[in-house]
Amino acid sequence: MKQVFAPGPCALDSRIMLDPDQAHHLFDVLRTTPRETVRVVANGEVWLGHVQEKPFLWLFGKEQTEARRQEITLCTALIKSDKFEWMLQKAAELGVTRIVPFVSRHSIIQLDDKRALRKMERWNQILTGACRQCNRTDLVELAPVSRLQDLVQYKSDLNLVAYEKEQSHHLAHYLQADPASVTCCIGPEGGFEVSEALWLEENGFAPCTLGNRILRAETAALYVLSCCEYQSHVPAAKAGQEEA
Repeated sequence: MKQVFAPGPCALDSRIMLDPDQAHHLFDVLRTTPRETVRVVANGEVWLGHVQEKPFLWLFGKEQTEARRQEITLCTALIKSDKFEWMLQKAAELGVTRIVPFVSRHSIIQLDDKRALRKMERWNQILTGACRQCNRTDLVELAPVSRLQDLVQYKSDLNLVAYEKEQSHHLAHYLQADPASVTCCIGPEGGFEVSEALWLEENGFAPCTLGNRILRAETAALYVLSCCEYQSHVPAAKAGQEEA
């Protein structure tokens, strides 16, 4: 079913007006026909709406949504624009809850306030488009571009930094505890400077390895999300096997 995001709150048996971008996508790109049913996501709620004349929808029903099993915050250093934007799209599809872009000493990309604002607008558009396309019932939260020292405010039940260190455990080792929330920090193309990794470790982020094959910053981010997604289903799968 086609899906759009709308400003909330919404109410049953009411008419809503989509913003120009959502209206263009639904009516002109997807060529939705009158009376066709679409899903409307607003404030974490999912409604059913009939298409009227552009840009209006009529809400006639509501869907029940499942509670999120795990919240995942991905703190990712700024990398080259094309790679960063590709990573944003795939991260949304893999279920990331929050993305925190930050500046690391090895970051090739450096943004002043004006450029950062423009980038944030574009990144939000990419995330919204990805969430809409993969039928997510929530939007990814995009935090402002931060400093490394700001990352402590995004700590979760489990806090990790992808950094190769002697005798450090693999990411999967930490995920076995099935934490309700995870925050993982990924460095830039050149990796973290040693002092940065040490600072994160001293402030509660455990160093973890992603294995020898994960070498690129953008694939590291997606590997972390894939592991979290897989591990979040393991307890449920085991419970189902025990019941059977």
